[in-house]
Amino acid sequence: MTSERANFGMFSKTWFVILLATLLVSGITAKLGFWQLGRAQTKEALNAITVARQLEPALRNDDLASGVVPEDWMQRSADLDGQWLPQFTVYLDNRSMKSQTGFFVLTPFQLSNGPVLLVQRGWVARDRARSDFLPPVPTPQGKVTLQGRVVPSPSKLMELGAPAPVKEGFNLLRQNIDLQEFGLETKLPMLATLQQTNDASDGLLREWPKSISGADKNRGYAFQWFALSALTLILFAWFQVWKKRKHV
Repeated sequence: MTSERANFGMFSKTWFVILLATLLVSGITAKLGFWQLGRAQTKEALNAITVARQLEPALRNDDLASGVVPEDWMQRSADLDGQWLPQFTVYLDNRSMKSQTGFFVLTPFQLSNGPVLLVQRGWVARDRARSDFLPPVPTPQGKVTLQGRVVPSPSKLMELGAPAPVKEGFNLLRQNIDLQEFGLETKLPMLATLQQTNDASDGLLREWPKSISGADKNRGYAFQWFALSALTLILFAWFQVWKKRKHV
């Protein structure tokens, strides 16, 4: 009888509060682990679609003549003829490549049959001595062939820093860019965004990410959340059950 009373005594009100908190923390962390696994599966599915689209035949000028780019053309390769519009070149600030900070250089490319693409031409490093200096980028004149793939617009960053330098009323240096707004500003029939992939002697770096999966990183996060969930239960069992029973 004395032993039973002692065992019942260890289950105090505080003990139940700790138990509730433990179950809450363990449940939340486990749910976060399953959420990360779900994100990993989603990324793998998207990456599989991307790989499949890149194996499809390259888009040509005639494919874009209608002025419509379906969603299932995203990440498809393209082999196009047209000419650059260097007067509308834009530098996107605070963009990194190979762990270095610099600029993404974007220039509109007018197809031979009319529509205009906003092309992410590549990356150029920032001048360490003159942070506001925009490195000149040579642009071929006349009709050229462009190889690339259809991609979403560059990711948007928080608007920070000083106002962009202005050249004849046109902002060369920007933090972000919106395709539709840029089309209205320049009065160009903007159709889509392209990421240039062919080699060119313009000094730009084009080491674009080859995969959008990143599923392994999410699995790593999931493992950490599951480990934290298990650790929470183990610590409760050790300190609130096992050790207390030893002192009863």
